[in-house]
Amino acid sequence: MSSPSELNERPKPLLKPREDWRRLAGGAALIVLAAFAVYWPVLRGPFLWDDFLVVHRNPLVKGELALGAIWFHVDFPLTYVAFWLEWLVWGNHPAGYHVMSVLLHAAGALLLWRVLVQFKVPAPWLAAMIFTVHPVCVASVAWISELKNTLSLPFFLLSLFWYSQSDSSLRSSDFGLRTSLNYSLSLLAFLLALLSKTSTVMLPFVLLACAWWQRGRITWRDWLRTSPFFVLALAFGLMTIWFQAHGAITGATVQSENFWGRLAGAGMALWFYLGKALLPLNLCMIYPRWEIDATAAMSYLPLLLWCGALAACWAWRRTWGRHLLFGLGCFTVTLFPVLGFFNMFFLMLSRVSDHFDYLPLTALVALAAGGLACALKGRVLWFAGGALVVGLAMLTTVRAHVFQSEEALWRDTLAKNPAAWCAHANLGWILAEQRKYAEARDQLLASLAINPDNAQAHSNLGRLLSLQGQYAESESQFQTALRLKPNDADIRKSYASALAEHGRLQEAVTQLRDALRLRPDTDARLQLAALLYQLRMFREAVAEYRQLLATKPDQSEALNNLAWLLATCSDPTVRNGAEAVRFAEHACRLSGDQARELGALAAAYAEAGRFPEALETAQKAIDAAQASTNAQLAAVGRQLLNLYRAGKPYHEPAAAPVRPGTN
Repeated sequence: MSSPSELNERPKPLLKPREDWRRLAGGAALIVLAAFAVYWPVLRGPFLWDDFLVVHRNPLVKGELALGAIWFHVDFPLTYVAFWLEWLVWGNHPAGYHVMSVLLHAAGALLLWRVLVQFKVPAPWLAAMIFTVHPVCVASVAWISELKNTLSLPFFLLSLFWYSQSDSSLRSSDFGLRTSLNYSLSLLAFLLALLSKTSTVMLPFVLLACAWWQRGRITWRDWLRTSPFFVLALAFGLMTIWFQAHGAITGATVQSENFWGRLAGAGMALWFYLGKALLPLNLCMIYPRWEIDATAAMSYLPLLLWCGALAACWAWRRTWGRHLLFGLGCFTVTLFPVLGFFNMFFLMLSRVSDHFDYLPLTALVALAAGGLACALKGRVLWFAGGALVVGLAMLTTVRAHVFQSEEALWRDTLAKNPAAWCAHANLGWILAEQRKYAEARDQLLASLAINPDNAQAHSNLGRLLSLQGQYAESESQFQTALRLKPNDADIRKSYASALAEHGRLQEAVTQLRDALRLRPDTDARLQLAALLYQLRMFREAVAEYRQLLATKPDQSEALNNLAWLLATCSDPTVRNGAEAVRFAEHACRLSGDQARELGALAAAYAEAGRFPEALETAQKAIDAAQASTNAQLAAVGRQLLNLYRAGKPYHEPAAAPVRPGTN
């Protein structure tokens, strides 16, 4: 590979502007088409693993908390703002989220191409295409929760590009507004990258590495210009460490190794990531978690070999070593935050993950493409590059198929890593939902055999035993889960469901109140209001529905249930016909006049004394129920119709409470 100065001296091919734009547009179109081609199987995939927690059941995303709360509850708030916007557009349909992830991945590849052109790296388009179709990227693109990767990379690359633009202007003594603008844009893009994912904190080191690679030295001006970037990096790095310790981890033991053990593990991880980048086979969602003996000298051999490789590059820095050192150096630097020196929740499961390699991979593909361009020329280069791209694309497509269903993902993981206790637990609950109770129980017990402190597995096993009517054994599992994770709202929700099924409604209410105290949640509040209704605590039930509708005014089930309660409950001090009509009409508009909502509206009209409208609406409810072959609803509707003909509203019997209708 030639030096940057030599590349500047090469004559550039003369292209007409129209031909140049056609070539660029064609190259960009190929990258976008390649991205959608290899990730086509993913577009039909569901929410996976913690996608349900991050998106589907997240009050920050679903608008149950004020939008401003996002900026103070997580360490990558811009990603959650993006999820919030996507929820407004896509709701609970995962296809839209997958399309956005693929588009952002393609945008990152296009920006990588542009940055490599800016730095005059040979074969920049080939590098971008390799990144587009590389199998290691599947864990970031196909996993909706990793939007933070695909969102942060474009900002990272934009910051690098604009900084290079401003640096070039300074070196050419072309001071002016454009130089200041590019520098400001670079700093802003870095801030947005940090707000998307804080592992981008290593950008200032990359900027200094670029200065050394281009000029052979780092000057005081380079340090001065990058100092604001270092300030931002330090601030966000400390913030993330705090959020991990007080949020995701909350006192759990992630790693038991001391500094020396983590240092040895970092060397092993570096070679692992390099190996998967060069030969992306046997990729796995959760890799086996290797054990590290900090007292064994051989544990440090991988790190010594890595340092030796970098030292050899430094020794030959005046020729080929310069470029290799720059590429491997950027790869090492960008991997540093995820090498195990800092605690992260995922490190409880494995010391490495494909999604950690997403940003660092850009340095390796640039190095590989540049190396190919120097070793091969003309058609031979494009033939070899094309074969490489096709081969990687085939591997990526195969890997993407694994993400088409959650069951396929966990079965693939367990085939490669039988000790993945988290995969056993997740697969167990999937099988339980399919009513394959015997297989589900085996998977959950296998998870607990590997990790007895897995609170979620205890909770899932408790839920499974409850579904099978084994309430005593179920309660024991839930108690163990809560002892391990007393502040887990989802465990308390599951426990409440089991208690309610066993008829212990008051205890279920207590668990749901605790769950809501820990985390606002629409489903939990709906469940709590329904239990309060069954306990004939009508005022409390009304208060819960009102609180839910204050944050989600279009929640149709809450609107329908509240309308029914206000129209029919046995407590005359709670009934309110006018309010019931307002809520029921809103529910009907949202549902499109379904039978259940029409029934609640008819009851509301009757309570308000509007019997002609009650009769007409009750008949519509009967017709809708018959059209949907719901004989029970039709029968109830006919009973209500007879009451309304007699000019009487319907009120629940004082001694026989029923749960209000739900969607």
